[in-house]
Formats: sequence, C-alpha cells, structure tokens
Amino acid sequence: MKKGLSFLIVLCLIFTMIGCSSSNPGSADSNAANNQAANKGNEGAAESNEPVTIKFYTYKTKRDEEPYVIAVNAFNEAHPNIQVEYVDLVQNNDTVEFLNKLDVLMAGGESVDVFHTGNFEQLIERAARGVVAPLDEFYANENVDPQEEYVLNPTYDGKTYGIIANSSQWMVVFNKDHLEEAGLPIPEMGWTWDDYREYAKKLTTPEHYGTYFHTWGEYPNIIAYTELPHPQLKEDLTLNFDDPSFKYFFELRRAMEEEDKSVEPYADVLASDYHVLQQFFAGKASMLATASFVVNAGTLLDRFPHDFQMVYAPVPRSSEDADMGLTNVSGSFLGVGEKSKHKEAAYTFARWLTTEGAQYLQDIPGWKKVDGNALLEQFYGDKQDLIDLKSLSSTLFDPRVKMNSAGIAVPYGSELKTIVENGFSQYMLNNITFEEAQKFMMTEGERLIEK
Repeated sequence: MKKGLSFLIVLCLIFTMIGCSSSNPGSADSNAANNQAANKGNEGAAESNEPVTIKFYTYKTKRDEEPYVIAVNAFNEAHPNIQVEYVDLVQNNDTVEFLNKLDVLMAGGESVDVFHTGNFEQLIERAARGVVAPLDEFYANENVDPQEEYVLNPTYDGKTYGIIANSSQWMVVFNKDHLEEAGLPIPEMGWTWDDYREYAKKLTTPEHYGTYFHTWGEYPNIIAYTELPHPQLKEDLTLNFDDPSFKYFFELRRAMEEEDKSVEPYADVLASDYHVLQQFFAGKASMLATASFVVNAGTLLDRFPHDFQMVYAPVPRSSEDADMGLTNVSGSFLGVGEKSKHKEAAYTFARWLTTEGAQYLQDIPGWKKVDGNALLEQFYGDKQDLIDLKSLSSTLFDPRVKMNSAGIAVPYGSELKTIVENGFSQYMLNNITFEEAQKFMMTEGERLIEK
C-alpha cells in the first residue's frame, strides 16, 4: 500500500510539472505544441486532450470491406483522442430509409455527432429545420476558406452546413465494344445533345438501344442541371420551367423514343423498376449520361457483371453557342448535428474523412487539392480492363470543367424535382403537349413555393 501511495504521489507531481510547463507560453514544449496545432491543416481544429467518442451515422452498411468502415478504422488508429463509432441504420444503402430513421432519432433528442446524406438537398432540408450545426466557426478557427477547399459547399441562409464527402460529376459512359462496332470515336468536350441523339441512333442495334434514360428528376432535362443556375429556380427564386431547355429536352426525349427508337420506352422503364445502371452494364444500352459513381460501380462485378471496358466523355452542351465544360456536381455530404456535444471533434473527423481520408473511400473526392490522376491510378490501376483511365482522367480533370451554379439552395428542392418528374411522366405517358406539362409544373411549383 505504501509503495502504491508513493507511486500515486510521484505521478501527481509529474502531471503537475507537465501542466505548469505547458502553460508557460515561452517554454519549448508550448512552442512545439503551438506549431503542431498550426500545422494540423486538414485535420481541422485542434483536438482536446480528453478522449471523446463520437457517433457517425451512415447509410453505408457496416462490413469489413466497406471503404467507409476502413476509413473510420484508419481515423481511430491515427486519432486516439477521438474515437468514431460506426452506426449504420439500414442494411441496404437506402438513403431514404436511412434518413427517415435518422430524423426520428433527431426528433427524439438523440445527440447525433456526424451523419451522412446521399445528396445536397437532403442536407439543406435538415439545415433549414435547425438540426444541423453550421461549420463557419470551425473553418475560421482553422483559417480555411471552404470555397478553396471543396468543389461544392452546402450553404443555407448565409451559413455553411456540412462537407462534401465525394464528388459526383455528370459525364457520359460508353460500352467501348459497342462504340468500336459502330465505328464512332469517343466524343470530345463541346459535343451537343443533338450529337448525342445521332450517336444513339448509330449505336442502336436489334440487340441493344443506343442509350438509356432513367426515371430520376435529372433526366427530363439534364441541361437544367448543367447549364442553369438551379435546375428548377431562377436567381430570384421563381420557377424556371419557361427556360427553352425544358421544351427542347422534353421533345428530344419523345423524338428519341418514338421516331428514332434509340431508347427504351419510358413506360417500360417505369414498369421494370431498373437500377439506374442496370441496362448499361447488362449490355442493353450502349451509352448512359450519369454521375461519376458509375466508375466505381463498374468494378463491382458481383453486382453488375460485365466484361467490356468503359470509356468516358464530358456531358454534352445544349448547343454550339453554349459554354463548354459545364457539368452538374453533387455527391454525398457529411453534416454535424446541432445537438452534438462534441462538435469540434465531429468537425475534425469530417475534415479528415474528406481530405486525407479520401484515399480510403474508393471514390472521387470533392477536395480540390487532391492529385486526381494519382488517385485514379491508386483506385483503378489494376482494373484497366474495365476502366479506361485516359478518357476518365480527361473527363473528370479537364481544366475547362466547371459548375454553373448561383449557390441557390432551398429546403424544398427535392419536392421541386418530384414535380418535374410528375410533369414529364404526364408528357410521356398521357401524350399531352409540352405546354400542358409546363402549365402543370408551374401550377404545382408555385403552390409548393407559396406553402
């Protein structure tokens, strides 16, 4: 007992000495600590000496091979003072079901530290409800401008909420075998949607369609997502359904289906409930305009079995008079819960995961400072039988690629998207005119905005 008591006294003296030394602003230890904090950079605000445990809520199912699980394990090993608990609320990567369950937890007062959303709108909707913490203070403490760090920053009411985890950039992916059989070159930046229609005609055979359009709200008018300030709103927050691109794209879709026979009928797509990538990887469609998540999906042969190489091209522009390089950028996002008791630790984890931790996620990051070509080589260098790295790199990292956005964000964005989906469905299924579909969308949209 005497030995144990003596040991405790000595230990207390040591901690007291350390505390006094550290509190001396002129000490060598203090200067070293200050330098270390100044150099933390991507890890966010300095971590507390008191170890904390935070919870990361995600729709990514917890399994050993899941990249987010691997990343969390790497973070925990490198940050003994912040330990992240991985919480998957669903077992099927379903973002809608996940967010429904997360909302119940938040409404019940759960102290959510970090959570995952599948897109921009899902985060902004929750920021508008007041359940997401703004990050401006943490960025300021780190002396970081998020606009210089990330390709897209979710802002609402003048504040920044959340961090983009992975960048999902729109592009066109091709079945290389079909492209060569048709004698067509990979399109270059600057090709138009009229060119896209011609490619679809030439790629169509009795065995497969030239292209595929999914049921999502982007597909009635992809131009709205690439060339307009907001896909459904003008900068004054009135509806933009009178923009000429809506009439053009609606009529393009109908002509490709009814005249060209180069695309699977919309009614069949609705009835079949396909995954957005299913027909392309099954060899039933030669090209597909979609987001860059298609790249990684093309390596998951157990889910999307195929043996052809994918090649890539930039998304088309509306006409030869439109700017080149415009595309739609979205992705998944990390938010910090407003009721979190460890917001600084949560921010530190979110910053790490979206910068240094990007190497573990097997996806295109939203961090501007990443070496894109090196990352593609790391991710897919051994999969070049499935992925053409040259066309992928030139599509993703061409310096002319840019996002046309006025930074418009409203909490009812996903509902506006549904209105477009419904208007387009009536146009295609009920054979109404574009003007009738437009009137429906305007009426429903104005009612929503008023509400």
